[in-house]
Amino acid sequence: MICMSKISFITFCVEYYAEHIGKTGAEVYELFKKEGVLDLLENDYEDLHGMGMEYLMQMIGEYLGSAQCRGEIHTSHTKVRTVNLPEIVKLIASHYHVSEKEALDQFYSSATGASFGDDETGLYGQSALYLFGLFKEEHDDMLLGADKLDIFSK
Repeated sequence: MICMSKISFITFCVEYYAEHIGKTGAEVYELFKKEGVLDLLENDYEDLHGMGMEYLMQMIGEYLGSAQCRGEIHTSHTKVRTVNLPEIVKLIASHYHVSEKEALDQFYSSATGASFGDDETGLYGQSALYLFGLFKEEHDDMLLGADKLDIFSK
């Protein structure tokens, strides 16, 4: 049996729940963070990672008090994103020397992460390395902009 890493499991849950309720992965990630679902998924990983997708969606919906968890699950490009995202997270974590959890947070908080979750952009079909490159460019430009502001404030 193939065992899923915690980051793979969390991204799987975020992306499928996003698809399930018709929101972006970034919106659901923020909701999960705010409501403690990320901690629940991480802390109860051993018990939850073997559960079926429908059970997980229902459990998360009930945890959040959502009536939306009972509808039909549509998958569009969710599967592609759930396969690609853990690789992107590993690249971010390795390059910036942060934990995978911090890398996941940074990705979902970025414009690249928001675009990745929007099927209209087509980014779901790009490689993890390409998406990491977009994230890196955005991240580094943001840091460079902050350094310029810091220089002017002195």
